[in-house]
Amino acid sequence: MNEMILEEIKEVVNAFPFMEQFKNKTILITGGTGLIGSYLIRTIKYLNEEKSLNVKIIGVARNKEKVLKLKLEDHVSWIYQDMKSAFDIEENIDYILHTASPTDSSFFIHSPVEVINDTLAGLNAILTLAQKCKTQGVVFLSSLEVYGSCIEDKFLKENEYYSIDCTNVRNSYSEGKKMLECLCASYAVEYAVPVKIVRLGQCFGPGVGYTDNRVFAQFARAVTEQKDIILATKGETKRSYCSIKDAILGIFLVLFNGKPGEAYNLASDNSYYSIYELAQIFIKDTSSNILIEEKQDNKYLGTIKFGLDTTKIKAIGFNSLEGLNEMVIKLKNYFKTIK
Repeated sequence: MNEMILEEIKEVVNAFPFMEQFKNKTILITGGTGLIGSYLIRTIKYLNEEKSLNVKIIGVARNKEKVLKLKLEDHVSWIYQDMKSAFDIEENIDYILHTASPTDSSFFIHSPVEVINDTLAGLNAILTLAQKCKTQGVVFLSSLEVYGSCIEDKFLKENEYYSIDCTNVRNSYSEGKKMLECLCASYAVEYAVPVKIVRLGQCFGPGVGYTDNRVFAQFARAVTEQKDIILATKGETKRSYCSIKDAILGIFLVLFNGKPGEAYNLASDNSYYSIYELAQIFIKDTSSNILIEEKQDNKYLGTIKFGLDTTKIKAIGFNSLEGLNEMVIKLKNYFKTIK
């Protein structure tokens, strides 16, 4: 395992307050090769090794090669299937963390039907399994995109929403996440499934793939290769970000302390910046510059300006461990180690 990833996990474990709740339990994690899913698996593996918690980990992934590449095959029972299929699991599942989700904006444009149908079928399969197994807790990983097109430069609480153009296929992801959240709340009310929702700010840190096409990876890659950062917009979109450590600890916190059917914003303190301001942080102490070459491209969400109000999750025990400046430094250093 990369040393920087291991260091993140150690810091998570040092702050981890749920040892007793996890002892001798079985947990299923979807999206096991994604950034968040792989960190969750690695964190629990480390807890098993260092704290003898004896947690059985069941990982769900589509691609066995990715599991092998990430070296996650050991001490995890893997299920290889797409999220559209029902789960054929007979054993008891105590907890489920559902992190599987598309993240590529181009996919939202080119395959909006699949974005909607596949994610809906996947969550329904997860919640059906949770109902059958009488699972003790489920977390569904949602997105800040459910809040819509706010440009008021303010922090939004969990019950504040703005409009989303449902005829724009780019919003297959945004509208899809809203429907999935409604499905969670519906299972909680109708079938008493203890599912909680995490609305995560854009998350990055050690472990992000070098060829990832999200904006933070593009910036880190540019400065690593001593190239200029080229923005396809003016970079006015402003939003909250979340560090890996804050994301993992926050997800576990909502799993154990959150209320079924409710949503919780999750973002790091001091992480509300525009894309242009983010680029400025990335080029600090480098020879790179910022160039703006505006393009008309419908894969971009459009300008939004809002942060995530984290009052609700802090009320159940969340404490942010680092802000955006630390996140950027770590990603830049990580990219240097993997280039």
